Amino acid sequence: MELFEYQAVDFYRTLLAEKQGNADSKDQERAKTMKGFLKDQFGHDQIEKVDLEELKKKVEGDGMLARAKYRRQVQSGFTGKRPAIAKNEILRQEHEHAEFLDESAKNEFFGFNCLHYSVSEASKFLKVMILNKSGEKCTVRACTIDDAAKAGEDYVKFDEPVSFERGEKQKYIEIGIMNDEEWEPDEDFFVQLYNAETGDELDGQDCRTRITIIDDDKPGAIYFQESKNVQADASQKTVTIFVERRNGSDGLVSVDFKTTDLDESPNTATAGIDYVAKEGTLEFKHGEILNKIEIDIIKKDDDEVRDESFLVQLSNVTPAGAKLSKKSYMVVNIVTDAKAKK
Repeated sequence: MELFEYQAVDFYRTLLAEKQGNADSKDQERAKTMKGFLKDQFGHDQIEKVDLEELKKKVEGDGMLARAKYRRQVQSGFTGKRPAIAKNEILRQEHEHAEFLDESAKNEFFGFNCLHYSVSEASKFLKVMILNKSGEKCTVRACTIDDAAKAGEDYVKFDEPVSFERGEKQKYIEIGIMNDEEWEPDEDFFVQLYNAETGDELDGQDCRTRITIIDDDKPGAIYFQESKNVQADASQKTVTIFVERRNGSDGLVSVDFKTTDLDESPNTATAGIDYVAKEGTLEFKHGEILNKIEIDIIKKDDDEVRDESFLVQLSNVTPAGAKLSKKSYMVVNIVTDAKAKK
């Protein structure tokens, strides 16, 4: 359970239960987090010395509740459900904050104010705050570290000293975010603080921050244009099946197709006798919304009345952000001219 989800009364119940020796393992973990919060806010972790109304202001105030809502919305996006974001939307969000870490887990001299940011591709940049806790004139080095997000592809590498004047307790660095038209999953990279003289990585959980780049591209969904069966005129050499891309057209999208016989009934078209079997991959370029599959029809005697059907099946849409219609097959009915006119 996140700290933001606690109410003031939960602090009293949990911490008093711990003092009385009635806390289970989960309560003990909560108590540890709560004590860290009390030390940050009140300078001690003695719940019996904390005024309930003051604690309510700290825990349940408007700003805290807004941040709690913010965090829940973002966390839903990082556990499978992506945040709802419009194409080219500017989005910069802060999530976990270093103020809720136990003091023993922090670096004494430097640190990040926020431990997790998210930013949309279209935002172009993100400003990250670095704290100078001593307030003295000093320098720290900040450097980006690749994870799933890569420097030069997803963001602009940053590796520079950050200098503070005496009395300057915070400074922002700006990380460039790169935009493209290809769908990809949300990706992380990190910014780490180092000793400016030795190059050693600084200790402390607040000396590294995570940045999640949220993709705003809409690759769309693949559908057959026809909602019903396609009628193939037996007098023609080919039949054309149109395939559409709806609800977005960003980036390259591909889908496999394959013809197949229906079954063994008399009205089933047979590959090699009634039509030429075909399989392959359709590719939709960026911005392209219409494509086609052409199947050759095998000519028969002119006086033969034809009425046979086969299937065209779609499968394996890529990338993962693109969708395939629930109706992933199309029935193609080969008919004579006379029957087609009825």
